[in-house]
Amino acid sequence: MTEPANTMRRTLGRILAAPPAAVAHTPIAEQNLRKAVLIMTLGVALFSVLNGVVKDQATRFPVNQIVFFRNALALPPLIVILLATGSIHRLRTRHLRRHITHAATMTASLMLAFIGFRLLPLAEATAISFIRPLIVIALAAPLLGERVTLRSWAAVSLGFAGVLIVAQPGADGLLAVGALYSLAAAFIGALNMLQQRALSLTDHTLGIVVWYMGLSSLLLLPTLFVSWVPPSGAELAGLIGMGLASGVCQYVIMRPLAYAGAAALAPVQYTNLLWSILIGYLWFADVPGPAVLLGSAVVVAATMLVLRGER
Repeated sequence: MTEPANTMRRTLGRILAAPPAAVAHTPIAEQNLRKAVLIMTLGVALFSVLNGVVKDQATRFPVNQIVFFRNALALPPLIVILLATGSIHRLRTRHLRRHITHAATMTASLMLAFIGFRLLPLAEATAISFIRPLIVIALAAPLLGERVTLRSWAAVSLGFAGVLIVAQPGADGLLAVGALYSLAAAFIGALNMLQQRALSLTDHTLGIVVWYMGLSSLLLLPTLFVSWVPPSGAELAGLIGMGLASGVCQYVIMRPLAYAGAAALAPVQYTNLLWSILIGYLWFADVPGPAVLLGSAVVVAATMLVLRGER
């Protein structure tokens, strides 16, 4: 087996790993956890609003144009944060080729996800996206030779069943197509999770994000000459505002990791579904049906089953 595959095998188990069990439940630790949960909840809420903005913009602009503004304009806030905190050295890397691959897959996943936003109600697209960690487990055996436990396979099967309930394969028209786009985004996003985790062994998380934003913008720049839709003054301000807000949200969503482990914060991510239902109802008049709610609950339960197993 090649060295990159071995590296990915070693890191796969850490993607959903919990903090060490030996950490004492001191008042400071509990205070830090509360702080982390509050910040993460805020970050998830802000990103949910941004997803609503993207869904609205996707009715007027091609997704490559939206992703370009989202990533290119997110760079200035992140660079300012790095400079203000004396952390510009975190951009150093010896793995430029890996960053390029990571940026390419992340860009593809984001574009597919935004098409899903355009075609599906926000809650359905969000529910399908939750299957990414389960796809990582499903890919571990054939791609990395990883031994996957029966519990994990049960969780993967349960998660895919939940997605089928949400996606309703027998549905006709745009809903079925949108579900396929969202599912494709989840599959590519799962590969991207492996790439990002491997990069995190040598590069700082914020540095990885900045490299992705910059390289993704460069990759998308030539495509703008093919599919550019001229925005009005108000629409241009909206695109710029979305990009700047995206940079701030990226920092907010990463900040809690300074206070608590990723697994401890993972359940907070599912508040995204609640926000998506609320935003979809208030902004787009989308009312999720029983199938969406049931399927979403099944996907969340499957992922939590994996988290409990890792713990």
